[in-house]
Amino acid sequence: MFYHNYTEREGQKVLAVCDEELLGEVLEDEKRSFEVKEGFYGQKRIDAEELVEKAEKSSIINAVGPEAVSLLVENGFFEKDKVLKIDGVEHAQMAKI
Repeated sequence: MFYHNYTEREGQKVLAVCDEELLGEVLEDEKRSFEVKEGFYGQKRIDAEELVEKAEKSSIINAVGPEAVSLLVENGFFEKDKVLKIDGVEHAQMAKI
């Protein structure tokens, strides 16, 4: 399961999603600190099928966590070699232009 926030901003559908166990966590490495904020990633839970459906409708995607990112890579939303890791945790962003 995942937590997500799905909004429309300036005509763009924005999906923020994280693995449920990461919500509220702070990821840190030598280069950056990243907080998986509830205010950004949301309080609503969805399953893998719903995640892919929302991703298909999105023009911007921000995903964090091995499960969410892996699912989105498998479905062609991200390229595996473009995925970042922060504190060993996968993070990826996509914007359709």
